[in-house]
Parts: sequence; C-alpha cells; structure tokens
Amino acid sequence: MESIPGWQLIFLGGIATWIVFSSILNVTQKLRSLTQPLVSRYVMSGTSIVLKIQKYEHSYLDALFSGLSCVVSVPFYTAFLPLLFWSGHCKLARQMTLLISFCDYMGNCIKDVVSAPRPSSPPVRRVTATKDEEDNAMEYGLPSSHTLNTVCLSGYMLHYILSYTGSEDVSTELMGFALVCLVVGLIGVGRIYLGMHSLIDIIGGLALGLGILTLWLCVDTCIDDFIVSGQNVASFWAMLSFLLLFAYPTPELPTPSYEYHTAFNGVALGI
Repeated sequence: MESIPGWQLIFLGGIATWIVFSSILNVTQKLRSLTQPLVSRYVMSGTSIVLKIQKYEHSYLDALFSGLSCVVSVPFYTAFLPLLFWSGHCKLARQMTLLISFCDYMGNCIKDVVSAPRPSSPPVRRVTATKDEEDNAMEYGLPSSHTLNTVCLSGYMLHYILSYTGSEDVSTELMGFALVCLVVGLIGVGRIYLGMHSLIDIIGGLALGLGILTLWLCVDTCIDDFIVSGQNVASFWAMLSFLLLFAYPTPELPTPSYEYHTAFNGVALGI
C-alpha cells in the first residue's frame, strides 16, 4: 500500500479542523454580518453608474456583451477544455481546468459568505439572453465570477503562450498584455451594462482574480509535477474534493453556486 506523505496529512487535517471550528464558531455568519451591510450599500449607491451605462442601450450592444459573457460560461468551458487536451497541450489543459475550478470555488465561497445582492431590477434593466445567464442571476453578486475567470484564464493563457513560444519581444508582450486588458475591460463593462453586477462586484472580481493569478503562476509547475508524477495523487485528491464539499459556506438563501463548484470539483478530480 502506498504511504501517505506527511504534508498531505497536514493539509487535509488542516481543512478538516477548519470545517469543525468554523461550524462551532459560526464563522460564516460572523463574516457576513461584517461584510454584507457594507457591500450592499456600495451596490445600492452604484445603481446610478449602472443606469448611466445602460442609457446607451442598443440591440447590438445587448448581443455583443451577451456573447462575450458566454465566453467565460460553463457551456464554453465544456467545449474549450477538451479541445486543449485533443490539441496535445495537456499541461495547459490541466492547468486551465484546475485554475477554473479553483476560481469557481473561491469566487462562489466569497459570494455565499457575503451574500450581497445584485443591482435591483427594476430600476436596472437585467438582460438574460441565455438559460445560463438566468441561472447566474440567481447567485449573489460579489465578486463578479465572469471578471474573476477572465482575468485568470486570459492572464494564464498569455503566460503560457509567451513561455511556450519563448518570445522575448517586448512589443509582442505589450500587445498580448493590452489584448488581455481589453478583454477583461469589455467583460467588466458588459456585466454592468447587462445589469448583472455593480461596480463593486467588478472591482472585487478583478482584485481576487489578480491575487489568484499571481498565486497560481508561483505554484503551477509544482501542482502539475504532483499531478503527473506525484505520490498518492488519486486518493489525496479524492479526500481533498470530499472535504471541500463540507468546507463550503452556507449562503443566506439557496443559490446554484454550490452545484457549480461541486461540478467543477468533480472535473478537477477527473484530471
């Protein structure tokens, strides 16, 4: 039988300990009581910004921003991630899948801890062109998952392309960085235009995304080496996936967030 490395026992034991003590101490409720009123005030005060942006309402803009939102949605991941494996870029595919899973878990955890509302509709016009968007509208607002995922995925994709090609051309790097900023900016503005998020949600998603991306760029090689040739990988990840289900916070009201992260948790285990 394969032995279990000490760091794995410490890591899993730490999560199990957190589950027990956070439940006993009602950590979720205490954090919510501190953060929810503040964020809710920002959402209410930011309604005027949403309405100003929505003054430029047009069917073409509705189609543009709805289409862009689909680029960081579950149906897109379902089609995009297998293509990465089939194209032979298995390391990128593994990293993108795990990164999406991590972003989804962290973003939804914060959403359900804070349980802050989305912009009130009416007066805000909420555009839900797809069934996926209708489901998203049932979640809480802070942070914007679309902004968070776009920052992490486009940023990591740029990092991988530059590393894979070995490009050291400053102009190429600047063009890539500008393109990433443009995509992130369009997604952020689009989420406000569609009435799905307020400015504080976008800022929260941007800040969290930059933090996760920075962390991931520091550990991605170690994670991939562990998955490909590490010790006790399958059983460790199975226990980790199981514990993360119980570590997830309980929202103020039921939302689809738990189902989303559970699905991606299973996908990550499949890797």
